[in-house]
Amino acid sequence: MSWLRLSFLLPLVALLPACGGSPDAAAAEEEAGPPPRAVVTVGRVQVDTVTDVLPLRAVSFYPAKDVLRATTTGYVLAPAPVPGQVVRAGQVVFTMQTKESRVLHLDQLTGDPKLRFSGIIPIKSPRAGVLATVDKLSGDYVQDGEQLGLVYDQSRFGFVLDVPVTQLRYVHTGQACRILLPDGRALPGRVAELLPTTDLAVQTQRYTVRPVGPFPVLPENVTVAVEIDKTAPYQATTLPREAVLTNETQTDFWVMRLLNDTTAVKIPVQLGLEQQGRVEIKQPRFPPQARILLTGNYGLDDTAAVRVAR
Repeated sequence: MSWLRLSFLLPLVALLPACGGSPDAAAAEEEAGPPPRAVVTVGRVQVDTVTDVLPLRAVSFYPAKDVLRATTTGYVLAPAPVPGQVVRAGQVVFTMQTKESRVLHLDQLTGDPKLRFSGIIPIKSPRAGVLATVDKLSGDYVQDGEQLGLVYDQSRFGFVLDVPVTQLRYVHTGQACRILLPDGRALPGRVAELLPTTDLAVQTQRYTVRPVGPFPVLPENVTVAVEIDKTAPYQATTLPREAVLTNETQTDFWVMRLLNDTTAVKIPVQLGLEQQGRVEIKQPRFPPQARILLTGNYGLDDTAAVRVAR
């Protein structure tokens, strides 16, 4: 009988530690505490004025150019002009001496009233502008008709704008626009003229754009950005771009909104326009007091545990 009683008690003794649990595991759970929370920063929606903008490219150019040419065969006399020199209409820019005059020294006989020709010929600028190039220097021998220099009419300065034919309905002459220079400056501009040329390869229609008001002196062939408003300005609710999350294919968009001080929930959103780092939120309409996660929101699941940074 004693052997049977012992064999019955042994399994019960073995089960006693399992029923009671491991004291070390319980202590480890108490020391670990609650799971870590993501540290986030929050912001609120704001109402901004937004406009649907058509971004285009343009190139600077001077449509009015005057080529100063030699009117005879001879030599360029000093002093020669320099590039960038501002000239007036009718101002003598180059002075030439014919080869016959140099051989016969007619320029030294100008005191004789009977001598009507000294061989000194002035080359004048037909209009006011800036001397863009100087192609001949003092002492150079030139042929009749050779180019001496090039004068740009700065009052006619503008940009050539290429508009895709699919966007022609948004552009018309007289329309206001913004010219964004490479150094970050923005100039007000206006669409001036429709040019009767089209690029066959890329299917674009060309316009001229002129700055309104004062503008810096620019060389030709400087590429700038031109913004044309497709819609009138309107009020819209916006959020910073970093507050909006998306999937890999960028077909679904959402934001993380604080439900309370420790829980963030996932809210699908419908986006509109984006400008200056802010995105229009069309749907849903968040109340002004809604708190939206700005940082620390990446990779969070719905109803995620968070901690707001102070």
